[in-house]
Amino acid sequence: MVIGARKYHFGVSHRRGRLSGMGLDWTNQPSLFKVYSGLDFIDLPRQADLPEVSLWSAMQPGATGALGAEGLSAVLFHAAGLTRSNAQRGGEFFYRACPSAGALYPCEIYLAWPGGDGLDAGVFHYDVARHGLTPLRTGFPDPKSLGLPERTAVQGEAVFFVTGIFFRNAWKYRARAYRYLNLDAGHVVEGLALGLGAYRTAHAVETDFDDAAVARLLGVDPSREGCLSAVRFSAHAGGQASGPGPLPEGVSGASRCALADTVPEEVLAVHEACARLERAQAAAPAVEHSRLGRGLIWHGLPGLPPPPERKHLFEAMSTRRSRRAYANTPLAGGVVSRLLLSLSGPLGHPAGHGAEDACLVGLLAGEPVQLLTGFSMLDRHGQRSGLRRDGNIVPVMAGICLDQLWMRDAAMHVLFFVDFTELELCLGDRGYRSSLQAAGRLGHRLYLAAESLGLGACGVGAFFDAEAADVLGLPEQAGMTYVVSLGVPRKG
Repeated sequence: MVIGARKYHFGVSHRRGRLSGMGLDWTNQPSLFKVYSGLDFIDLPRQADLPEVSLWSAMQPGATGALGAEGLSAVLFHAAGLTRSNAQRGGEFFYRACPSAGALYPCEIYLAWPGGDGLDAGVFHYDVARHGLTPLRTGFPDPKSLGLPERTAVQGEAVFFVTGIFFRNAWKYRARAYRYLNLDAGHVVEGLALGLGAYRTAHAVETDFDDAAVARLLGVDPSREGCLSAVRFSAHAGGQASGPGPLPEGVSGASRCALADTVPEEVLAVHEACARLERAQAAAPAVEHSRLGRGLIWHGLPGLPPPPERKHLFEAMSTRRSRRAYANTPLAGGVVSRLLLSLSGPLGHPAGHGAEDACLVGLLAGEPVQLLTGFSMLDRHGQRSGLRRDGNIVPVMAGICLDQLWMRDAAMHVLFFVDFTELELCLGDRGYRSSLQAAGRLGHRLYLAAESLGLGACGVGAFFDAEAADVLGLPEQAGMTYVVSLGVPRKG
């Protein structure tokens, strides 16, 4: 089956009376934790002196430091670790630092470490349940062998690889799973990037790499699990690491998460299409020159005094959760300024790379506080908005999002879009993956900004696609990919 990203996206669109998911087979529920039986295990320290920096400070570029083992543990935990649990009928439910569609948690984190600070050079899997590392290989790979672009040499470079296990999402979401999988990956990647930023560790997010080479390095079964993103960072290295050693026998079997884990052919086909590496030919157009922003009248957003922050970044990461009970109360102007400022920082791609602006951002505001009431496009770099449609359509979006009526009480919705007409020109099908992950990354910042300011946030990836395009007046071949609602939590 051959299917490009554009055909896939619109082919799995939700319509009233026709949703991709068709009930859950609880007898074949996938495991939420990947475990390598019989391999060694390295405990990571659970206590660390955490930098007390804000989300907005961690976003700032220009970090030059290197990460040690204690910081490595803190970054992994606050990006994906188990933050609390709740007893439920049939077992215990674990909350994690990162949100996930349907609480399915399809993403896994691997680490290529150059050696140093008490941890030998090697390739490791991060065991979320036990908060530790499972060694898979000794030695360290040559980044060029993985198709990673050449960058200015970083002393002691290390790499996080974020993968997705396809069936964990497809069990519930069927063919639409690849959309949620990449949104989830974006949340995990942003958690890693912000943690590194908090430690002032030099890092870069990579979307260009050889998928097959990375799968061989990690020992995953490419028919069940694929790498979606990589985060390179500076580490405290000690000595010169050799090339990677052999994998233990049978490790690819750990990619299986259920007895019957057949992945929909549409998911495998679009992943294959997105795996084709097409180096960026040009940057995506700036929002004011894009099809969604062209011709709009742009107004700068006033920089109102920010409200006090109730939590620093790592506190927000460890207490973050999806909050849906809103008080139907407008947000103060300074709060809106702070929320939108969380979207302004760069995503850490190389200068001029199309992935930096692979997704477009829109705003739905119910009350005329700082933002024009209605649907506006956001220039997140320039902190400007351009009105596309007047009127309060926040309640309408609740109906579009599968009639989730709690969304009516949100103060605002932040919307994310992909425009295939423009994106394919610079990134090809791979740009679809970049666009979805960028939406997840920016959505993660909104979650943490809301948590830091005492607000509620909840991401939504399920909606009636054609209705959204019609109500918002999107041009043909452009679609909505993600919605993050924000509001004042209801008391009691």
